[in-house]
Amino acid sequence: MDTLNVAMFRAYDIRTPSALLPDDLAQRLARAEAVYISEVLKAPGVLLAHDARATGPHYLELAAGEFRRAGLEVVVLPHPSSASMFYFAAMSLPHLAAILYGASHNPAGDTGQKILAPGVRPIAEHIGPEGGLDCIRELYVQGADPGPRDGGRIWAYDPTSAYIAYSMERAGVDAGMLCGLHIMQDYLNGSAGREMMLAFERAGAALTPLHFTADGRFPLGDPNPVKQDVIRHGIRELLAGNFRLGIFFDGDGDRIDFYRGDGTYLSSSFVYAAILPQIRKRFPEPGMGIFADLKSNPLAVMEMARAGVRVQVIRNGHSQIKNSLFEDPSMFGAVEESAHFYEAFPPPVSAHGGTERFCTENTLYVALLVSRVWHEHPERFDALLEIQARTSREREWGYKFPSDDLRSAALDAVRAHFEALGARAMTRMPNGYDLEATLMRRGIPFDIDAHTKLAPDWLQVCQRVSQSEAGLARWEVVAATREIAAEAKRQIAAIVQQFQAGPEYQG
Repeated sequence: MDTLNVAMFRAYDIRTPSALLPDDLAQRLARAEAVYISEVLKAPGVLLAHDARATGPHYLELAAGEFRRAGLEVVVLPHPSSASMFYFAAMSLPHLAAILYGASHNPAGDTGQKILAPGVRPIAEHIGPEGGLDCIRELYVQGADPGPRDGGRIWAYDPTSAYIAYSMERAGVDAGMLCGLHIMQDYLNGSAGREMMLAFERAGAALTPLHFTADGRFPLGDPNPVKQDVIRHGIRELLAGNFRLGIFFDGDGDRIDFYRGDGTYLSSSFVYAAILPQIRKRFPEPGMGIFADLKSNPLAVMEMARAGVRVQVIRNGHSQIKNSLFEDPSMFGAVEESAHFYEAFPPPVSAHGGTERFCTENTLYVALLVSRVWHEHPERFDALLEIQARTSREREWGYKFPSDDLRSAALDAVRAHFEALGARAMTRMPNGYDLEATLMRRGIPFDIDAHTKLAPDWLQVCQRVSQSEAGLARWEVVAATREIAAEAKRQIAAIVQQFQAGPEYQG
């Protein structure tokens, strides 16, 4: 029995049902983190924030007390915060470690933490000083306790105004610039509503906000825009109104989906291709590149390459992507098909010390930039939607398995099946890093540029083990035609049933 709930330590962050993290374990975790922050990271303090989840304030206050007891400076964001506002606050105070209490798109009863080292560097499994999250887990198991120390204090910091100004400047959006643009945004009662409403009001957009109050009960269901039952009301409102576009967010506001006013979804790789020429202007040096996750549509990758950049495949996972950006100064941005966007950002004017390059996420900036480009060049998005329509996508889905051995056998069987049909498999990035997934392509090369030719029956299948949900494996298919994509999904479903797969899982 996992009496210490060690299973809460995942590949990218900490995730667990709140019922499995009672106060004594939460205090034990905070003390282990205090040791890591003070003795491993050598940071003088920690920035704390929480998202819309009902348990967030309690876990934050409990940890703040432990950190102050350990003699650390504790800076608290005094209201529900999106992940991106939290990252901006960490950019503004780069000498501090940082922790966001939340669980992204997970069910309402879950909690978790996203942890940063000073300089907004991600802390995850095998990522960070002395192994990052592995070290924190070991300190937690040992029951490490820094003991009471003098000097600790707690104070509040509200970055909202600076965050909005920074994001608008970065997106090239001045006050009133989006006048006449009708937008619908659905925040699913997560934590992004406040900042989005304030910023888009300043930008002059005709904004219709839905479910904008932070409500940790998440009355619509899990705050996940992938789940069609959760966004059903928002889609109805979008179709009923005279909107240019609709934008949907997840619980902590770092996942962002875009729809044209007629309800047509534009996948993240095509969205990034649309805005990349504007981003490229800020990174004009020759030889610059971006990362696109292995699920990205090949036609979208070709469009990205037309912006004059190298496009390199990368594994999924926000911590790994941010760390890869940080390690390679020639790479300035990245996109995941799970609706995450990354960039190497300059420091805010208010920042003191730290790095000159913060590799992180800013969803407000992305929302503003997409809205601006859609407002000024709607034909760009119409053209990309037309290109997307030439392909077919089965958006990522999964199955849960009763054991790791059965899950592994199912993944092996799916790979063998598609290789027998002529696909080639890729499991490592060009730099040798493990993709932690398998990318299978038929009729598509692994190196794609603006002039790549695809076979008429091309097919791409991605499969991976979920790093945030126990027992889950995930697949995504994109293909030249709807029939090819649907048949590939049907074949995967038939294969995994031989290994006791559960019902199809979306989320």
